[in-house]
Amino acid sequence: MRALYFDCFAGISGNMILGSLIDLGIDPEKFTNELRKLDLPDFDIRLSKHNKSGISATYVEVLTNDTKK
Repeated sequence: MRALYFDCFAGISGNMILGSLIDLGIDPEKFTNELRKLDLPDFDIRLSKHNKSGISATYVEVLTNDTKK
């Protein structure tokens, strides 16, 4: 069994967790398809890569009918 530990001394948000999991190698399309199996309202996931001061990260936006533009 493997475990993942988040050291959230300054807090963490859902999109931060999703971005870190995708950066660890989870296939974003497969992940989204699995989420669609749940009884959730319509949503989309938008991914974008960011690089700040030499640190690379994936930014995740979860778009719902209320936030889609």
